[in-house]
Amino acid sequence: MSYGSCLDCERQRISISWCKNCDIAFFKENFRNWTSGNTIIDEFIRHTQLNASKSTDYLEWIDYDQFDLVKNINKGGAFSSIYSAVWLKGPIWKLDEQADLWTRSGPIKVILKRLNNSQNISEEFVDQNYYLYLGQN
Repeated sequence: MSYGSCLDCERQRISISWCKNCDIAFFKENFRNWTSGNTIIDEFIRHTQLNASKSTDYLEWIDYDQFDLVKNINKGGAFSSIYSAVWLKGPIWKLDEQADLWTRSGPIKVILKRLNNSQNISEEFVDQNYYLYLGQN
């Protein structure tokens, strides 16, 4: 299946509105503009961005102040609590090719999971959850 050529580098796109070359370069340029405060989590997010094969195939760090109407929807488990919220900007959704700019979908309801003691998260925990993220065991 052909998705056309990138307007910037003229290489073949690998999915709808996704140029692996240009979009991953965009992520790399923005690495210095965000941090979770935890190098293990930062590296995990960066890994998903550097290995993305389409526009919905990666994680991004979202600061807590980008959420509104945060509401606890469970009493909390041994390891985490679950919240509903509204992500004000929403995910990067569509490429405006004329402006050469990714646009966001706007406010969207999301689920947040707060991990207890997440400041002490280990690489093993991230590795285990990475496989869950990919749908693998």
